[in-house]
Amino acid sequence: MKNYIYLLISLVVFSCSTEDDLVEGPESLIVKTEAEAEIKSSDQVRLVKSWTSSGGYRGYSTYTRKFTVKVADLAYDKQVSIYHEKIDGTWEEIPLSYSMDIDDQNELWTGASNIGGYGVSPVYDDEFVVKYVVDGNTYWDNNNGANYKMARRDGYFIADPDANLSVDTDFDSVNYFPSYDQNSLTVTVDVRNLAPNKEVGVLYTTDGWQTQSYFTLDYRNYWYSGPFFYIQSPNQFGVERWTGSTRFDKSINTVEYAVVYKVNGQEYWDNNYGKNHSVSK
Repeated sequence: MKNYIYLLISLVVFSCSTEDDLVEGPESLIVKTEAEAEIKSSDQVRLVKSWTSSGGYRGYSTYTRKFTVKVADLAYDKQVSIYHEKIDGTWEEIPLSYSMDIDDQNELWTGASNIGGYGVSPVYDDEFVVKYVVDGNTYWDNNNGANYKMARRDGYFIADPDANLSVDTDFDSVNYFPSYDQNSLTVTVDVRNLAPNKEVGVLYTTDGWQTQSYFTLDYRNYWYSGPFFYIQSPNQFGVERWTGSTRFDKSINTVEYAVVYKVNGQEYWDNNYGKNHSVSK
């Protein structure tokens, strides 16, 4: 079934047609004729990044897959999902939810599959594509016919070819440190390994940019969160994980920040599409 699904998806080429030329079933994507073997343009939907991790402790196992997708805002009512292969050879949808507006024409949608428990087994295999349904039309991002592929413990894949870094907002935080009697900002970032010599840093403010401060992050050759997953850095996609923290007065509970990646004489920024990142205690 896996090979059959892959063949059907791989035969499909994106086009901008507005005809309803797809007949969709839960286990396959079938077109009416070879002449109509076209999936609508992936320019309307693109995978931005995805994450996989797994781990276990004393019989308790976890399997996590996270996705961030960019879609063109073609209408208010829309459905965005990940169409994912399962280990049993069937395919199913993982629904995504609206996250934010990028600009007047594009949105970010995010979602995850989190499976955990004693004696649980993984549900999903490696392959997936992105599905976007709007105005009676269905658009796909199937990685130019190759499908996306991620194993169970890959960490981050940065799919956007124009992005060289990405903040992992699941692991930014402001916390109180009793030993210092101060609050601390922690930031975690993934970057493409463009060269051996690089600097990754955080520009932040605690007063609405009346003043600003800067601190650098440290490279991690592996990264883990408790016993539940361990990620190698760089991973198979050439993505490295950098993390670090800074301290400030305990009365400060909210921080706004952006991240800069300096490499090969260039600077690359993640400022949350011009809105900056914000994190509170």
